[in-house]
Amino acid sequence: MTTRAAHALRATALLAAGLLLSGCAVFSPTQTDYDYPASDGVALSIPGLELRNLAFVVENRGGPAVLIGQAVNNATSAVDVTFGVEGASSTETAAVPAFSGKSLSEPGALIEFDSLPANPGDTITLTVSTPEAGQNVVTVPVLSGVDHNATIFG
Repeated sequence: MTTRAAHALRATALLAAGLLLSGCAVFSPTQTDYDYPASDGVALSIPGLELRNLAFVVENRGGPAVLIGQAVNNATSAVDVTFGVEGASSTETAAVPAFSGKSLSEPGALIEFDSLPANPGDTITLTVSTPEAGQNVVTVPVLSGVDHNATIFG
């Protein structure tokens, strides 16, 4: 084989390899093209309200639990949201002002359950109710108060 033919063959091989390698990303979707919960919590969209990053923080099974997350109300009027957990002795209510994003774990306004029948690492069913949307059910993670957000329990 002549030197000229060898150079042409190498150039063709390099060009083909470059084209093949550049096509690898064609079949790999970009993660930002898809909605996904980018935190420990889960999201729930209901008419009149967006709930983001919902999760419970507990220290141990049967102990007090705090619901964390954010409620976003883009409507022109406030929304009263009721949270309930199967096996818990009570429900908790929070008012979300119009055109606002309210943290569900604000100091002095915690959504706290006296007893949560779940351990850190479990998931639990949360019922979210509003006058407009009725009852909605979502499965939320239970996080450790020691590891995740110890400041909630003081």
